[in-house]
Amino acid sequence: MKKCLLVLFVVSLILPVLCNAGSVSSRYDVTFGGFVKFDLGFTSQNGNADASTAARSSTSSRKVLADEYGNTFMSGGETRFNFLVKGPDLWGAKTSAFIEGDFRGVTTGNQYGGFNLRHAFMKLKWQSAELIAGQTWQQFGMPYYGAWMGAGDVTEYLRGIRLPQIALRYFFTREFNAMFGLVSATEWSGANNYYANGVRGSNDGFARSSWPGFEGEIAYWTDRCGKIGPNNLKFALGGYYGKDNGTSATYLTAAGNDYRDDTINSWVAAFRYSIPIVPERKGNKAMAVLLNGNFFIGQNIAGNNWLGTAGLSEGSYQRPTGDLTAPTSFGLFTQASWWITDSLSLNGMYGYLKFNYSGYGRSFSATARDRINMSQTYAANLLWDANQAIRFGIQWIRNFSGYNGYGTPGTSVGTGNADRTGVADMYRFGAWYFF
Repeated sequence: MKKCLLVLFVVSLILPVLCNAGSVSSRYDVTFGGFVKFDLGFTSQNGNADASTAARSSTSSRKVLADEYGNTFMSGGETRFNFLVKGPDLWGAKTSAFIEGDFRGVTTGNQYGGFNLRHAFMKLKWQSAELIAGQTWQQFGMPYYGAWMGAGDVTEYLRGIRLPQIALRYFFTREFNAMFGLVSATEWSGANNYYANGVRGSNDGFARSSWPGFEGEIAYWTDRCGKIGPNNLKFALGGYYGKDNGTSATYLTAAGNDYRDDTINSWVAAFRYSIPIVPERKGNKAMAVLLNGNFFIGQNIAGNNWLGTAGLSEGSYQRPTGDLTAPTSFGLFTQASWWITDSLSLNGMYGYLKFNYSGYGRSFSATARDRINMSQTYAANLLWDANQAIRFGIQWIRNFSGYNGYGTPGTSVGTGNADRTGVADMYRFGAWYFF
């Protein structure tokens, strides 16, 4: 009798849950997707699967551990899953929401393999406008099509970051549109601030500023020259503007009884393009050629991680006069893609980034000399879609890093300095299973 009563009690708890679940699934259209990914590779320096810069090279008088040894890696952490939700219309707009995560753990304080939030945003789409709110890709500057294989590849060339924002894109015609948005003024994930455990840096200079970040873009998109998949002819000019209220526990007045702060502009201007040089024919991409990439210039853009690589170069530093300043920087990324067949593509990539440090900014301390002032990347890969679910790829990347001066890395031995440049080659095999 007691067992029967227990069963009846459990069933009474489960039935309301099942009823609610049924009503939700019938009300909204929910699609589940993603992919399982496996990476296998080797890098000529003792780095990792996400390394996008090179350590200093060894010299005859100083041996750098990271340069003396290579590294093999295997990983499944770039596996992703996502949910696309389509809900009821609002104010004449189609509504949807998108959530995606992977298992790299780099922005959450978890170890590699921990859940990592990538996207979480909602969208309202009208016939001539769309509004997004939440965390997703920046809406300007990043390349329209990326064929790189690793999550950390070519990030320093304004490849794109995901950040909280609210942005409106208005389509004046089918071919001309403009975007304006408010974005998080700070590097939201904690990867590039005072914390090392993935906690949002609410005490960094960008968050202390009373300014939010602003992003905008004017764009021209057209199918007049054909397309390759979703990639048609596109040109866009955009940018970002924000404020960095720089201070610290040691940045004090002369009397030492109050904090000092300097407000430094943070800005990026970027032009991006997508050119189907040889468009696809009747939906078949065989022999199609696409060129796409960007050009960008800015100041203080490493501080809030616009370049996607924490520690690439410090955003600002203190001059002898006591005030804070930040170097300007400029760069580019370009990618040429050739579809040998409809399912096999060959991709070549090049990136360049330069920081314009002053002579003092290059040399006033060991930390200053360890900052990277120039990066170059050469890459090529071959991607093959074996069927609708499975893709294979092989890739080579060479990362070249130039430092502000000679230095003595912490993990090195010898009596002299390590080189002021470094080179790392990475070879990668990847396999995806899409679902």
